[in-house]
Order: sequence, then C-alpha cells, then structure tokens
Amino acid sequence: MRPLRLELQAFGPYASREVIDFSAFGSRGLILITGETGAGKTVLFDGLMYALYGQPSQKERDAQMLRCKNADPGTMTRVSLTFEEKGRVYTVMREPAQARLKKNGKEFRKNADPERLELKTETEVLENREAAARIRDLLGLDAAQFSQTGLIAQGAFRDLLTADSQRRQEIFRDLFGTGFYDRVQKELLEKARVKREELDVCVRENEVRRSGLGLYQETPFDEAACRRTLEQENASLEALRQGVKEKETRLQTCIARIEQLRAREKEEQRRQLLAQRREDACRTERRCQGLLEELEPQQPVFEKQRSETAVLEKQAADSRKAEALKQQAASLAQAVKAGALDLEKSAADLEKDRRQLLDLQDVPARLEQARKQQQDLEKIRERLVQRKAAEQALAQGREWLKAAMTAFEKANGAWLTASHRFLAGQAGILAQSLRDHEPCPVCGSREHPAPAGLEQDVPDEAQVQRLRDKAQTAESAQQQAASEVSRLQGNLESLDPVPDTDLRAELAESSDMIRDLEEKEKQRAQLKKSLPARESALESRRQEQTNRQSELAGLQSSVQLLQGTVPAAELEARASRMKQSCEAFETRLRQTREQLTSARSAGEAARKAMEEIPAVTGSPEQELKSVDAQQKELSAALAADRESLEQRVHVLKNDRRLLETLTSGYQTQRQLEQEVADLNMLSRTLAGTQSGVQRISLEAWVQMMYLDQVLEAANRRFLQLSRGQYRLVRSESQKKGAGKTGLDLAVEDRFSGEVRAVQTLSGGESFEASLCLAMGLSDRVAAANPGISIDTLFIDEGFGSLDDESLQKAMQVLQELAQYRCVAVISHVSGLKTAIDRQIQVKKNQGTSHVRLQV
Repeated sequence: MRPLRLELQAFGPYASREVIDFSAFGSRGLILITGETGAGKTVLFDGLMYALYGQPSQKERDAQMLRCKNADPGTMTRVSLTFEEKGRVYTVMREPAQARLKKNGKEFRKNADPERLELKTETEVLENREAAARIRDLLGLDAAQFSQTGLIAQGAFRDLLTADSQRRQEIFRDLFGTGFYDRVQKELLEKARVKREELDVCVRENEVRRSGLGLYQETPFDEAACRRTLEQENASLEALRQGVKEKETRLQTCIARIEQLRAREKEEQRRQLLAQRREDACRTERRCQGLLEELEPQQPVFEKQRSETAVLEKQAADSRKAEALKQQAASLAQAVKAGALDLEKSAADLEKDRRQLLDLQDVPARLEQARKQQQDLEKIRERLVQRKAAEQALAQGREWLKAAMTAFEKANGAWLTASHRFLAGQAGILAQSLRDHEPCPVCGSREHPAPAGLEQDVPDEAQVQRLRDKAQTAESAQQQAASEVSRLQGNLESLDPVPDTDLRAELAESSDMIRDLEEKEKQRAQLKKSLPARESALESRRQEQTNRQSELAGLQSSVQLLQGTVPAAELEARASRMKQSCEAFETRLRQTREQLTSARSAGEAARKAMEEIPAVTGSPEQELKSVDAQQKELSAALAADRESLEQRVHVLKNDRRLLETLTSGYQTQRQLEQEVADLNMLSRTLAGTQSGVQRISLEAWVQMMYLDQVLEAANRRFLQLSRGQYRLVRSESQKKGAGKTGLDLAVEDRFSGEVRAVQTLSGGESFEASLCLAMGLSDRVAAANPGISIDTLFIDEGFGSLDDESLQKAMQVLQELAQYRCVAVISHVSGLKTAIDRQIQVKKNQGTSHVRLQV
C-alpha cells in the first residue's frame, strides 16, 4: 500500500481542511515529518490509521477525541485517504459519529449521525461494512498487523522486542497465519475426544447387550461356550415341538366328534320347529276358509254400487267443467272490453302519424338546399385560410429578409474594418524596413520624412479572408431572402379576394339548420316505413277482437247446457264414499284369498321338509359332555406348551441376534481402542504435552521458523548499527507450560560471548534493536504473503536516544531501506533535519496547525 493523498478536516489540531500530497515525494526515499511539540505530527499517522481502520495509531488515543476543538461548529470532522495498491488507485473517506447543526446553524441535533465509511474504486462505491471488508482484503492486514509492519507508532518499538512467548505467539499468528496449525492441533484434540466418547458408548452398548443374554450369563464372556448353550437349547426345543404336534392331532379329533354330535342336536330341533309351523298353517287355513264363505255372497251388491259410483263421478265432472267455462267466459269478456279500448286508441295514434307524415313531405328538398348552401360557405372559408397563410408566410419572409440585411451589414462592416486595418498594418510593417538614403519599394523616394507607425492587434491575411467569406455568405443569404419575399408577394396577389362577411356565424347557422332537417328526415323515413306495418297490425287486431267475441258467445252457450241443480262438491263426496266402501270390500276379499293360499303352501312345505330329515335314535348329550371335557383339557395343555415354546424360541432368537451384534461390537471396541491410543499420542505430540519429547507445540515450532527468518533479516541491520557487537538470538531456555517456549528473545554480545536478556540493553541499543526487528518483520511478512505489499514504512520518534555515531548508522540503514520503498520518519533530532531534505513541516499557530511540503 502506497499513500498518495491524505486530507484532514476538523481533525486533531487541524481546524480547516489540510491536504498532504505524498505523491509529490515519489514512490521511494526518506521523508522527515518535523514540527514543534504538540503541533500534530503524530496526528498525520492517526489520520492515516483512522481512514483505513477507524482507530488512531496509538492505543492510548480515542477516535472520538480527535475532533478539533477550535474547528467551526458547522465543519464536519472527516478524513480522506487516496492510496495505490497493486497498480490501482482507491479513495477511502471516513467520518466519525458526530452531531450535525440544524438548518438554523445554531443548535445541534439530539441524535448524532453514526460513523460513515465510503470506499471509491475504479468501478463502484462501497459503504460501511462492505467498504471495511474490501479494505481488509486489499491490504491483507488488520489494524494490529499494520501497526507491526507498516506504521510503527510512538513507544511501540519495544512491544515486539520485549514481549514474552505467549504475546509473540499471538503476534506471529496474525502476521504469518500460523493459526492454521493451532486449528489443526485443536481439531485433532477434538477428534481424539470424539473417538473416546465413541469408545465409551461402544463399551456401554456391549455391556448392555451381554447383560441381555437369557441363556448365558457367565462372566467373562466366552463366545464359544455361549454358542454351545444355544445349540443345546435348540435341540430341547425340537422335542417340545414334537409333543405339541401330537396334542394338536388329538385335539382336532375331539373337535370333529363334537361337531358331529352338535349337528345331530340341530336336526332334532329343526324337526320340532317344522311340526309347529305345519300346525300353525292348518289353523290359518281353516280360519280363512270360513271367512271366504261369509264374504263371497256379498260381492254382487258391491259390483252394483261401483256402477252407481261411475255415474256420480261423470255428473260431478260435468258440473266442474261448467264452473270452469263460466270463469273462462268472464275473463274473455274482460279481454273483449279491453281490446275494444286498445283498438280505438291505436286507430287514433295511426291517424295522427299519417297527418305528421304529410307535414314532412317537403323536408328532402329543404335539406338538399341547406347542404348546397353550406358547401358554398366552406369554399369561401378555404379561400380565406389560404389567403391568411399567404399573408403569414409573407410576414415571416420579410422578417427573414430584415435579419439577413442586418447580418450582411454587420459582416460587411467587419470585413471592411479588418481590411482597412490589415492595409494600415502592412504600411506600418513596410515602414519598419525603410532605411535612410535607401529607395522606398513603393514610391522610390530616398527620403522618408513621415513613415507610418506600427499598428497593434493587426489581423493577418487569413483572418481578413475569413471575414470576407462571411460577408459574401451573408450577402447570398440576403439575396435569397429578397427572392423568397418577392415570390410570396406574388402568391398573395394571385389569390381571389374574399367577401367581408361573418363567415363563422353563417356556418354555425347553416350547420344547425342541417342538423334539424336531418332529424326531421329521419322521422319522415321512420314514419313512412312503419305506417303500413301498423295498419296491417291494426287490421289483424280487429279480426282477433271479432274472434274473441264469437268465442265468448260459444262459452256462454256451453255453460247453460252443462250446469245442473246439484253442486259438484256434493256429487264428488257421495261418489268418494261409495268408492271407498267398494275398495275396502275388495281388499279384504283379496287378502283373505292370499292368506289361504299362503297357509296351504306353508303347511305343504313343512311336511316335505320333515320327510327329508332322517330319524334320530338315542341321545348324544352324555357323549357330547365327555368329549367336550376332553377337548378343554387338551386345549389347556396345548396352550401351555405353545406359550412355553414361544417364550423359549424368542429367548433363543434374541440370544442369537445379540451374539452376532456382540461379536461385531467387541471387534469395533478393539478397533476404537487402537484409534484412541493413536490419536491421543498424536494430539499430545502436536500440542507439546507428550512425555519424553521437547514440549513445543506444532504452531510454536512453525513460528520459531518464522522468528529465525525475522531475526536473520533484523541482524543484518543490527550488526551494522551496533558496529558488529550485538546480535538478536532466540532463547532456548525451557519454561513451564506446554507450547509456551521457543519464542523468547535474547541478545548475544559478540565481543564478550555472553547471551543475555534483551531488557538489559540501553535505551539507544533497545531502539536500534527494535527498529531492526520491526524492519526485519516487515520484510519477512511481505515475503511470506505475496498478496501483501508494504510500499511505505512510517516510524514515529525514537531517534533522540541515539548518539551521533548511532544516528549516522541508523540513517545508513534507513537510506538502504528507502532505496526500494518510501520511509516516513517523525523526529525532533536536528541531525535528521539536515540529512533529510524532503520534509513535511507542521506549523502551529494560535491553536491550529497547518502543513507545508518541502519536496
């Protein structure tokens, strides 16, 4: 990442908008950030860190504290950073959570706006969470990693140098991504735990299955002995099955005999039932025979009564018909009366329409005359429209001619003026070339008493030619406009004059008359078309009225013929009573005959069925009791044997199934025991807890390799700064706690051969070691992560603790580093101000600060 432009507004001591153009210094070299104490040098690093990660460069600072106290209340705190990453330019803008002024400019809103983040790429604009994630992906570093490798804040040099193994392990885990090995170790430990749980479950399941065996309860479990016990039980069950089959055969014999005896009992009971039925049928036959002898002599009387009923029904029907005809005649009389009134009204309406048709006979001729008059008025209107259009076109042509004349006068004047100035300018130029006693190229005189002066702003020949062309173009346009006006004037004069009348009123009056006549023509046509049909309909209705009158007379005559003296209701009641009496007699006679026939059939059927039943000798009751008792005894014994067999078979099947499951379960248990042992040993080895080996975890071992590479890169510079005396080494001392050793640092004094703690270094030596370690770490992080580019290194203070010689050595290291990257240093040391000419100078003035670049 290489910063190109940093903008600060109302941030730290910068009350207004300050712009730091890093691109002016190029992509490499040393930059000194200098200024008074408290001017705001470190705030530049804070702004860069805040723009990228939303936090200052030092943990002691709070982002909410970076608001400039002297800034105008209406000025929003904002930081903007434009940077280059892998050849592409990005701009990130961040505003902290802050309250905005209301529209009145005097009061703040109650609720502060949340922090706002925006990232502009070449193709899109991202905000808030999406922008933060894209920045993290672009840089490949989080805030803590960037502070260790790209921006080393004031007082943060010694953090990595003096950190213990535990803290350095956390730093390396973030920088070099060694958390993968820690996750592998934890996943392996979790896998071992899961396998142990699987083993415990398998052991418990095997114990439950072994305790479920019904025929073998010996401990310890012997598979071969268990199988022998199961074979013996199987042989015993075969003998029991044979005994059950024998008892089932005896039981079936008893059941067959019982069924035979019960069948004989049922035949006897059926014989007795048939005898009872035959006796009942004989009694019914005698009763029906006596009743028929009583009813049959009465049959001629009821037949005569049925004939009389038919006569009464016919009389009642004639009376009902007369009443219906009387009502129909009354309705028809009303219809005849209403028809007469309707005919009279229709005849009057028809006569009225005939008179109206006569009044409308002259409408077609009047309509034709009105339409011809309207056509004449339309022709006059068309001539008027053509004349108005010609007059309007002539007026527009005259305006065009006027504008063309003005444009020509302007262009011609400009051309004449420029031509005159050009000629005057040529005279002045020619006069400049005149020499005393030399002939003039125009007049030949050798004396030049009054040469023309040199004109200012003289147009050249090309400009004069362009103005002449414009004048000629304007003149052509003027001539074209004059020709067009002449043509339009001729068109107007060729049109016939139009009489001065109120044409609109006459057209409106003519249209109203035509609409009125057209409506009357429609009425005339409709009447002419409908009158013949209405006349025919009226004649038809008159014929219908005559027919209804004839029908009414016939109905009245029929009523007089059919109407009797006895009412129809009384005749119908008498006929109904006589009919019911006849039907009751016939029903009783028919039912008696049917009962007699049914009784004879039932008696005969019972007799035949009794003849078919064989005669029964002896009583089967004693034998049935004996066989039934024997069957119950056999059933009880057979049920007990079957239950015992079923239980023992179930136990045997269950034991066989459990035996097969146990065999597989014990095999799985032995396999799990071996896997648990292997996983326990491997996880303890990777975690550094295995006895008999060095207690270093896999992640710590990988980090030791990275630390050796960092120390190798740091010592190349540290030996140079310490004039070959000091060299950083990795401490091999063992500490308590697995996986917590191997990352401690010590310093080797090559002059005395002593290896001692880094805490024993002096202030200047400690700064040199920390600086070299930070630069070595930056080199190795960039090498280990090809996707991370650390193009700029920011260092805040620390050089004041160095003597002149050490400062000179440190400058050599920084200059060597600045050959392939940009290094920005904050320092008060005067020697650095002299040695580094490219500076960012921070000036403090009355509570605010400003930045000036010295490139």
